Amino acid sequence: MTRLQWGEITRIVLTTALARLAAFLALLAPVPALATQDDGQLWLYLVGVVPLEDGVVSTLEFSPRRRENADQVLVRGSVDFRVAPGLDVGGGTAWVENAGGHEFRLHQQLQWATGPLQLRSRVEQRFFAGADRAQLRLRQRVQVTVPVAERLRGILNGELLYIAVPENRAQSARVDSWRLNAMASYRLSPRAELAAGYLAIYVPRPGPGDRLSHVPQIRLTLR
Repeated sequence: MTRLQWGEITRIVLTTALARLAAFLALLAPVPALATQDDGQLWLYLVGVVPLEDGVVSTLEFSPRRRENADQVLVRGSVDFRVAPGLDVGGGTAWVENAGGHEFRLHQQLQWATGPLQLRSRVEQRFFAGADRAQLRLRQRVQVTVPVAERLRGILNGELLYIAVPENRAQSARVDSWRLNAMASYRLSPRAELAAGYLAIYVPRPGPGDRLSHVPQIRLTLR
């Protein structure tokens, strides 16, 4: 495939992704007026990125999350393999602990990046104590990263989380949540990066009303 053809493919993908992100922003815009329940949270991240060999990267993540209803701690590990320029496949596991119990997760993902654009598709199998079966959740994310100043990057992403197979057989497939995340990331050194941002989580619910969570985030990444 020629460089011109690759350029045309990249232009089409970038245009489509940005259009979808714009549609997501338009959907989220009227949410504050419609939501009947708002809550505040605080998510902290400590992330370690360890190259294992050429084209193979391991990521370890520890994330305590302060929430109004019940605090939560997430520990996740993953390995990603570079299979082509800009294309990674990988997977991993996670353990989530909260006041209501615990959750074990497996995930598989595909990531493609070109220029400022990154697309990620993730499939999660979530195991809850006492559930009828494992929940199957699909996650589709569009992210744009742009340089703002020396050592400083701006990151904007939108993500749809969809429950394809609920953990309880009496439930139906549904949208789990829409997420919009804006962050500023500053490179402290070649091996350390500090980021801060805001995450909005919109959860549509048929009964008690939709929920909108406002989540400040702080992330420290070590390489």
